[in-house]
Amino acid sequence: MGRAEQRLYTVGDFWLAKRDQSPVFYIRWYDETAKTTRGRSTGCRSLDEAKRAILAHAEQEMANAPRAVEEATVVSVFRQFWDEHGRTRRNADAVDGSLRTFTAFLKQDKAGIAATVADIKPELLMRFQNWRMAPHGWDFDWRGKRYTHRSEGVTGEAVQRNLDDVRAALNHAARFGRIPYAPKVPSVATRHRSPPRDVRMSLEELGAIVGYAAYDLPALRWILAMLAMGTRPEATMAWDVAKQWGKGRGPNFDTHPPDWPRTKKRNPVVPIIPEFRPWLEAWAAHPHPSVKSRRTWWRTMRSQLGLPAEYIPKTIRHTVATELRSRGVPMDQIESLLGHSVGNRTTQVYAKYDPNRIPDAKRELSAIWQEVCASANKWLTNHFRVSACRGRDLAVVRRPA
Repeated sequence: MGRAEQRLYTVGDFWLAKRDQSPVFYIRWYDETAKTTRGRSTGCRSLDEAKRAILAHAEQEMANAPRAVEEATVVSVFRQFWDEHGRTRRNADAVDGSLRTFTAFLKQDKAGIAATVADIKPELLMRFQNWRMAPHGWDFDWRGKRYTHRSEGVTGEAVQRNLDDVRAALNHAARFGRIPYAPKVPSVATRHRSPPRDVRMSLEELGAIVGYAAYDLPALRWILAMLAMGTRPEATMAWDVAKQWGKGRGPNFDTHPPDWPRTKKRNPVVPIIPEFRPWLEAWAAHPHPSVKSRRTWWRTMRSQLGLPAEYIPKTIRHTVATELRSRGVPMDQIESLLGHSVGNRTTQVYAKYDPNRIPDAKRELSAIWQEVCASANKWLTNHFRVSACRGRDLAVVRRPA
């Protein structure tokens, strides 16, 4: 096809055309460097589908090129951030939710879905915060899927998480030279933020959680690992026990997932209490598929057991740490077990952490395990779970006396 071919639809420097005897539409453009016309197939036979394809192609090409903040749309910045970085993050689901939420807001806001980076100003961000903290909802397509959402309003902490991801997307575009600068995204005011969590469970409540999880082996392993080692919930979900424990199956276990980068949030090597060792051996011999999130499982469990909404998976880690402190375990042993910094940096260089030198923590972890498992057995004696099937919801039922 020559340059005089019929242009059926044009977007910027790109246009749609068709070859003779071919039902498929092609995207065409002129390459100034090679001084020739290039093209690629859309794979579409209908003009409407081909139009959507060329719009996506043009947006992608424009996203790669440096643009003024008045030209770069927020949505295109979000999409490129997701494709290049967001989807590979450990909290990819949360990042996707933040980008989707802010896009839904733009669609309803006076800035509109075509808002540019130049529109990211304090007044727009304040409108977003007010919108999120009041009753709101949306119904729109995002990355090929239809989303419908209704909310009575969220906390300032939830808004802050959204803004953190928006800031990361803008900084990503600026770092790669696609926009000249990233506009400032201020944090949510302190008065709207939640105070530090000071929540802990009783050992009876922990026992009920273990009893409830007894019907779900992967979830049970997850709960017991946090109980036995005080590990972080998200790290424990990513464990590959056979890789982390090694062939020797020694007395200690590296709690850091093998594919994760080492960061300031250390997942240390910890001693294995005798009660948990058989569980680790079975886990290594018969692994279960890893999951990215257990939010639904946790919320269902919390609802069925009547536990407070403040209880999150990390509350188990807080509870273990608090129990160890109340039982007289030295603070440096607790900090070492949890992967927190002990002393100053120079001290850490010369006085290396040794998991074999926290005997008090190991002893009390065994004691906590035994008490929680006793509570779990008591709970299982008095309750059973009814599985969800054929229109029947999952439920916890108390056994008759």
